[in-house]
Order: sequence, then structure tokens, then C-alpha cells
Amino acid sequence: MYLCTDNRTQQMGKWTILRQRIHEYWLYHYGYRLMPGRQRRFIKELQQRDVIKVVFVALNVSMWKYQGIYDLLAADSRFQVFVVLSPGITYKPEQRLRDLQQMRDYFGSRKMAYVDWDLEHDAPAFDIRRELNPDIIFYMQPYHGSYHDRHCFLHFTDRLIVYSPYSYLQVHVPYNYDNVLQNVAWRNYYVSRYHLTEAQVLARNRGVNAVAVGYTSADVYQQNQYREVWRDADHTRRRLIWAPHCTLANDGTAFSRSNFLVMADFMVQLAERYQDQLQIAFKPHPGLLTELYMHPEWGKEKADAYYDRWRNMPNTQLADGEFVNLFQGSDAMVHDSGSFVVDYLYFQKPVMYVSQDIQRAKSYANIPGQQAYDAHYIGRTCDDVAHFVEHIVLSGQDTMQARRQTFYQEFLAQPGGQSTAQNIYQDIIHQLCKQSS
Repeated sequence: MYLCTDNRTQQMGKWTILRQRIHEYWLYHYGYRLMPGRQRRFIKELQQRDVIKVVFVALNVSMWKYQGIYDLLAADSRFQVFVVLSPGITYKPEQRLRDLQQMRDYFGSRKMAYVDWDLEHDAPAFDIRRELNPDIIFYMQPYHGSYHDRHCFLHFTDRLIVYSPYSYLQVHVPYNYDNVLQNVAWRNYYVSRYHLTEAQVLARNRGVNAVAVGYTSADVYQQNQYREVWRDADHTRRRLIWAPHCTLANDGTAFSRSNFLVMADFMVQLAERYQDQLQIAFKPHPGLLTELYMHPEWGKEKADAYYDRWRNMPNTQLADGEFVNLFQGSDAMVHDSGSFVVDYLYFQKPVMYVSQDIQRAKSYANIPGQQAYDAHYIGRTCDDVAHFVEHIVLSGQDTMQARRQTFYQEFLAQPGGQSTAQNIYQDIIHQLCKQSS
């Protein structure tokens, strides 16, 4: 657990921060036991209302996987739905402004009303509690320190907190199931029965608030509404995605896996070597830019120049926003991103996972995670990546297709044959004791 670290939080004073720490400690060790009764009493209040207010707290476009459930709730006259833009406070100002503008463009293009944040003029964060006073509030990450204090779940423990992970949880560690938010939430919407079992073992509340609904991303991945986002629109080159994670330390922990520092120059050289045969999309983790700004051997000037290079080389592009169309239009991917271990397998295309120690990575994984790694080509060195590009991506010698199809059938099918959004919507309606419209 860690607290908000932006300037305004620092200005709140030691007593405010101390109160937050005490509040979190009490909730985690004692208060979570009171939540089910408190939530049942609040639901009785909601049953007397004509309209229920729902808020989605959006961190960035890459993590927004909730369009389906948003649409279902917004179409139901019993719900009034809001999206609050809340770029992560742990990122550098440049990254936060970029994320904010991408969210404005995304939600604006879909004619969705959203609550903005005028970060450009250092405006205060929107006060969700005072201005909207929501009844149900959705979070895509369970970490207190990801959100501004005014958007933090600690202000809504007397309401119905919903946590729906933006990524497929495939690491078997308490970190994924036993944060304060997950223990006090009204609903944790997880992917499958495997995740329910893990929550029952790893969470302090034994997963009493966990429900298996399917993977939120699956709804988006299976829509088949492709829009061209690749620069070589005629697809005259093979299209490769490089998606590096942001954990530059690579210190052996479950969430430290990046090979970016080793691969950065090599991937540029690879793009130059295969200029006529490859179109490469650089798809960095949203937090990589901030990490590079702080790295002693990089810094802002070098990092910005590197990103610009990917924007401007004749056969490359920078893809730092929504990525569904990028994945659909691609031919293969190289990555070390935890969430993409499962996500890219929806598209049934060749994929290499880069790891210095794949057995270490698999040792943290749950059963679906282990099987997902086994559906990847594994690369340890830049030479391995080069071999993957030459023989699998360019020459088509793909020997893993059957393994990817088996994984899809076993782990990615939707529970009940419905969309994840429909499963979440129906559970909300059922829990609130309302008849669906």
C-alpha cells in the first residue's frame, strides 16, 4: 500500500496523511468485516430510489475495458452513469497530460459525457463525493496510490465499490487479491473459477465478494469492428508489435520483468534492417515514459527523443493509446507485459514472450497464466527475437498455432455464453433486487 504522492497530497499535511494510514489499517485488519452488513443496509436504501448514480473512475484509455457495462447501464433509465477522468497521480505531468487528452478524444468521439480535469491550468481534482455523491463506483485498479485523494475509494466505503480488473490476473500472489479495496468492495468481478479459488485462499475476506463474470477485455476483443490504425494501410509489410513493460529494475519479483534497457537499441536496429519487410508498432506500457524520465541513464530528453524516433521512422509507429485495433490488424507480437500474456492470445497470432528466466515468471503464475506462457514462443536474448522475426513472422514457420487454439478453448470462453458486460449487469440488477428492463 502507498499513499497519493502529488503536490496537493503533500500539501494536505501530516495529520491528514496519518488519518488516511490509520483508516486503511483499520479497514484492512478490522473494518472489512463490517462491509457486507453495511452494504446490505445501503442496498435497502437504493431499492427506494428511482435513479441510482454510477461512476467509472478512468485512469487512461489503455485500461478502459468497460464500454460494454457502461453502455448497458446508461441505456437503463434506472441508472445515471458518469465517467470521471482521473489520470494516475504516480506518473510524471507529461504522461498524465497525454493520458488525459487521449481520454478526452476517446470519450468525446463516442459522444459520451465525461467529467474533465483541467490539469493544464493546475485546476483542483473534481470532488466526486461532493459533486456527484455516487451510489456505485467502479475502479479498474485496486491501489489507493493510483488515484487522487478526491477520487480514492477510501471516501466511498459507505457506498457500493466495484473492482473489475483491467487485466487478466495470472499471477498467484496476495498482491492481486488482498488489497484494502478488494476486501472492502461490494463486488470484485473476476474472470473465472480459478480466480475465485485464488481469492478464497489469498484474500483476507476469503473472497466473499468475488464473482466470476468473464474477462472485461473479451467483449472488446470479440466485437470484430476493425478500424485501420496501422500506417501501412495496404499491409505490404508484416506487422509486428513490440510491447515492453515499465519495470526497469528487473529485480526478480513477480512484477519486475522488463527487458527494455537491453532491447531498446536492438529494436531500432531491427526496424532499420527490415525496413522493406516489417512495420513495427512500439506499444510501451503507460508507465514506461515516467520510468525513463527518472532513470539515471535516460531522463526526459533522451526518452522523448526515443519515442519520437518510433513516431518518425519510415516503417514504425508509436502506439500509446487504445490498442484493440492495433492487435487485430497485427501479424505478431514481442513483449514482456504481464497483461498481454493472456490478452494477445485472443487474436490467435504468433507471439514471443521475452524473459531472462521464464521458469521464475511461471513460478508466480496461476494455472491459466502458466498455460498462457506455454502458448508463447520464449525469447531470452535479442538473437532469439531476431530468430522469431525471421523464421516465424517473415517466413511463416509457426509451430505454436495448435497450442494457442487449445488455450483459447480452455480458458477464454465466456461464462454462461454471454458477454462479460451482460454478466456484470445482470449481477448488479439481481443484487439490487430489481427486475431487468
